[in-house]
Amino acid sequence: MTVEVNQMTNIGLLGVASVGKTSILRLFVLYVKKNLIQNIEGGKSISIIKTDFSGEATLNPQNPESDKETKTIYPNKVIFKEDDTGVNHTLFGPGGDRTEAVVRMGIITISRIAKQIVTVFAADKPIKDQFDFYNDIRYFPKEIYVCINKSDLVNDNDREKVINEMEEKIKSFFNKKNIKIKGFYRTCAESNEKFKEYNDNAIKMLLDIALSNK
Repeated sequence: MTVEVNQMTNIGLLGVASVGKTSILRLFVLYVKKNLIQNIEGGKSISIIKTDFSGEATLNPQNPESDKETKTIYPNKVIFKEDDTGVNHTLFGPGGDRTEAVVRMGIITISRIAKQIVTVFAADKPIKDQFDFYNDIRYFPKEIYVCINKSDLVNDNDREKVINEMEEKIKSFFNKKNIKIKGFYRTCAESNEKFKEYNDNAIKMLLDIALSNK
């Protein structure tokens, strides 16, 4: 008799500094702790096994209370388990400052070990600077997911137009590299009742990828 063994999915979130990779991981943990996961489309009961945000350094250590801006030195990590199957999955969020050797090594490592890659873009940042980051990554899978984060920071009247234009530019960029985009997600990683749909999208994205790629 053949026994089917479910395998875990390693998911790597890549992107320039301050696009919200760590915020996405923290929001995911928050949703689990508040038992909100099952309310998401395609959601199911899961448990957080381990979190490691030790790679996150406050940019102003003399005044951490007033300056919350951070810099990811070592990849942050969240491990979660599907309660019904017992299968574990790992989410990785390396830093985006590739000028630092240790951060660059984290990016390279995650780009190689992650079974699925999510390229994270910030809707409020110039797209060219973000493309430069991906041009520097030598190893890249043939299929990826795209997350356009910080959708809440785009003017309400312009949001649809701005994000649609970003999607087209991103499609063109990766098409030239012969990389297929398996899905787009529009998200807001900062918990915000006004943008709950975008918050939910961040969680749905991670669940979709983990559960469909075992």
